[in-house]
Amino acid sequence: MLNSDFDELKNWMFGSLNELLKDVKHNPKFNIIKMSIGEPKMDPPKFILKSLNDPLSDWGRYPPADAIPKLKSSIKSYLSKRFLGSENIVSMDKNVLPVPGTREPLHLIGLIAKNKNKKNPIAIVTNPFYHAWRAGGIESSSTIYWINADKNNDYNPNLESIPEKTLESTVIMYLCFPSNPHGGITSYHYLKKAIKLAREYDFVLALDECYIDVSRQNISRPIGALDVLVRMDSDLTNIIIFNSLSKRSNAAGLRAGFIVADKKIIDIYKLLVSNGASPLPIPIQNAAADLYSDEEHNFLACKRYDENFEIAYKHLNKFVPNLKIPDAGFFLWLPVKNDLKMTIDLWHHYSLRVMPGSFMAKEINGYNPGKGYLRLALVENSTVIVDAMERITDYLKQKYYE
Repeated sequence: MLNSDFDELKNWMFGSLNELLKDVKHNPKFNIIKMSIGEPKMDPPKFILKSLNDPLSDWGRYPPADAIPKLKSSIKSYLSKRFLGSENIVSMDKNVLPVPGTREPLHLIGLIAKNKNKKNPIAIVTNPFYHAWRAGGIESSSTIYWINADKNNDYNPNLESIPEKTLESTVIMYLCFPSNPHGGITSYHYLKKAIKLAREYDFVLALDECYIDVSRQNISRPIGALDVLVRMDSDLTNIIIFNSLSKRSNAAGLRAGFIVADKKIIDIYKLLVSNGASPLPIPIQNAAADLYSDEEHNFLACKRYDENFEIAYKHLNKFVPNLKIPDAGFFLWLPVKNDLKMTIDLWHHYSLRVMPGSFMAKEINGYNPGKGYLRLALVENSTVIVDAMERITDYLKQKYYE
């Protein structure tokens, strides 16, 4: 009676983590620290309160599918500053829509990408994966072809290894830069290759840029798809890019962002929103506009993450050879001997909740690119991070780690 295609979604990382630890008691001598979820702990700027509450009557109005003028202007300004020259290829009326964060549009694009003209359709999904990418692959009525992102390819999945027959059947490809969970960045040539493949084999290239504004301050800001399209003197054909305020502005609960895409994709997405998906409420659009117009709060968040990574490096470098601070994001992708055992031990002995990499990736042909890693969200204030790192280093000294 029900769609069994979604049974696969029952096997997801947070459910697996809860199952792993359900009978494991944490140590009451320590307060609980949760580093398992990528939820910013800094508050959003207080100035958004005015937009959310004034005028109150806006909460009583049905929101439009399009961006209100204030948000449209703010996104336009943000894009022109962040991706120089993008104003020449992005029409605010034809290529941009506001969305409730990235999770919803990341899976809904799978419905839009569904292509009945391709036999035995395939969705190419980066592995380790964000659960919305997998959901989108399922919704495109496709078989998922996993492409591994690991240290062997500097977290840029090998596009050259994808068989031509697979590409011919592909309806959508999900890539994420900066990458989750590694914090890896990419290059102009890599994204140019992905864009050319999407057009040559006529599939939707879905580029998740949720972490595009979370990077180390001592390096250049990560390149995005719009940077590449500008250099290519190209347009948005076959492309959709996802941007969110969840990480950039510490506003995961606001559920606000936007998509930039091929007009054909935007037209269908707008129909989908108008008929059954979630338009962005007007007060939230006003608050989102204020956030996209302000860079100071984003700078302060990145500053905190830089400091937290320095703390982590100082504590862990002597235990983890060649430990590298990621170029972007706020996760430490920590290599360990046994990620499942260490997850259990850290919870049991130190009340520290972390995410084992094994739960973030799919094992294909006996290889799981997340196995042997822990994902640690370094989002708390420095005092909490020091506490967490001291617990981890104390654990690494103990014989039960062997």
